[in-house]
Amino acid sequence: MTTQSEKSSQTTVQDATATAVAGSVKTSDGVLEAATQLAGEAAGDRTTPEHLMAAATAACLQQSIGIAASTQDVDASDAQVTAHVTLTTAEEAGYTSHITLEVSGLADDVAERVLEQAQQICPFTKALAGSDLTVRLAA
Repeated sequence: MTTQSEKSSQTTVQDATATAVAGSVKTSDGVLEAATQLAGEAAGDRTTPEHLMAAATAACLQQSIGIAASTQDVDASDAQVTAHVTLTTAEEAGYTSHITLEVSGLADDVAERVLEQAQQICPFTKALAGSDLTVRLAA
């Protein structure tokens, strides 16, 4: 839990707000607006929360790899993160998501240490730690 004094010493880097209604989601600044559909519906030109989660986690980790690499004087210009989000029925009510992030494009001799630091930087991998999240280097 973050205390009030810890909150006051933190600097906001980004603040985003999105509103979802039946059939769409839109950010308050208008940067993102997408028609949505339920998971499992026939594919079309609409997105699902799983698409959005895959895109968000991949982008977050890829940007964090760039930051980590720059602190280690490593070239990460070819780094690529592929996110795979799977939605399954839960044993109880509802659903469970499984997220796999696969990283490629980093030199073998530095890949593990850059990825380790990037996971400490990325707010999404930190938030998802302890859940069904796998982060790995591509084979």
